[in-house]
Amino acid sequence: MNANATEPDLKELLENSRQQLAKPFAKTQRRLLVFLNVTYLVLVPTFLISEKLATGRFVPHPFLGVIYLVVAATNLISALYNYLLLIDKRSLSLLGKTIQVKGSLRTDDTIRWASILSLMGMSFFHMIGFGNPSNDSILTDFALGHSLIVLAAILIGRNASFVWFIIVLGILVYVTLRNGYSYQFNYLTPAESSKYQQALEAQQPWALARKAALETNGLNPPKLSRYFNTWLVFILVAFLTAYFFNGITHDMFKIIPTVTEDIKNAIDASSRREIEQEREKNQVEEQRLLFQQEALRAELNFLKSQVNPHFLYNTLNYFYIKAYEHSEELAESIRQLSDIMRYSLKDNSDKVTLHEEIEYTEKFISLHQLRYENKLNVDFSVEGDILKRQILPLILISLVENSFKHGKLNDPNYPLIVRINAAKDYTEFLVTNRKSGKNRFESTNIGISNLRRRLDLAYQSGYTLDIRQDDIIYSCNLIIRT
Repeated sequence: MNANATEPDLKELLENSRQQLAKPFAKTQRRLLVFLNVTYLVLVPTFLISEKLATGRFVPHPFLGVIYLVVAATNLISALYNYLLLIDKRSLSLLGKTIQVKGSLRTDDTIRWASILSLMGMSFFHMIGFGNPSNDSILTDFALGHSLIVLAAILIGRNASFVWFIIVLGILVYVTLRNGYSYQFNYLTPAESSKYQQALEAQQPWALARKAALETNGLNPPKLSRYFNTWLVFILVAFLTAYFFNGITHDMFKIIPTVTEDIKNAIDASSRREIEQEREKNQVEEQRLLFQQEALRAELNFLKSQVNPHFLYNTLNYFYIKAYEHSEELAESIRQLSDIMRYSLKDNSDKVTLHEEIEYTEKFISLHQLRYENKLNVDFSVEGDILKRQILPLILISLVENSFKHGKLNDPNYPLIVRINAAKDYTEFLVTNRKSGKNRFESTNIGISNLRRRLDLAYQSGYTLDIRQDDIIYSCNLIIRT
């Protein structure tokens, strides 16, 4: 199959992959936000109507009415915007006018923040008891503040969730200090509560009878300390759960756009190569020579990816930074993996020092030790001057990797043996391991075949590769003459 035939296939594959990655993650937050918006659009008028029926007025203070209107407006706009994008409708007819809906990352962020911040504002004034004559906000309104800790983490990020957690916790402490740790809540107005307490002190029959009835039915006013302790636990658990779990989910939301953008760039690069090939189709001889050079380079760089790997480095570096917050061991393993990948993509026509080859081979072995919880048995030794000796890169790693693929390395009686000898006239590599014997995968010997081809191209007859095996032991002995 020629290059021109494979280009459309590669382009189609990358485009399908990009769409499969982008669609699910793009819609998850949007669906959740629509559900949240509709919920509060229903709850706000329900609350106002219930307040009217219970107290004769919609709100205890006019300013709260303004807050409710802002909450309703922002949630209505957010619900319409996100719903139209979910059903892939880009216009809306309203009062004879057509409104165009253009989705963008900036608009999405603005609407998410507006929705959550409006709810936070409403929750804030409720928690501090603003305009509330019964002073019962700690009984009911901290539930909204508690739920917003989780919603903020999911919809706008952990930093916002942390700030709101501190605010809610601070208000909880403020309300407790303002009223007193032993303060008893009830649903009476201040005037009614004062009248009841005075009647109790005066031993009035109706007050004593009411107190007796409350005690009999377990309806005595609860102390503030009870609710403080309860809500403190709820708030802490909600925050810790949202903060640490969202560290994974929200980071994925941020990574996916980066990955899809890199895939899009790969698609664009593929299209540009198509155009370039079409422009140069009459230059047959030059194209033939170019293909020959590319074929030779592909043989020498068989470990290189066909797609530019820079976005993998960026992703691994991002994982390294995030992992360091939780586990230095995990972060170090990610860094070692990144180093090995970068080393594996060296230009295979250039020589490296034997010291570099050994260093990255040791990192390769260290990663496998982490994988197998340091249960691997490895006997690694080096002789000679390795700082000045030049060799083709990825020679030793290829031999060691073959042992990890097909060897049993957890037997203390048969360790993986790696011997390196930088003698005066030659460099010798000896790798010996016990065979696994499980035969989970049929070996194709592609790794050894590719290694022989690279050695042929680089050293011609200046090397020997001796492979020996029996029922138990597999051994590779490579000697490169200098």
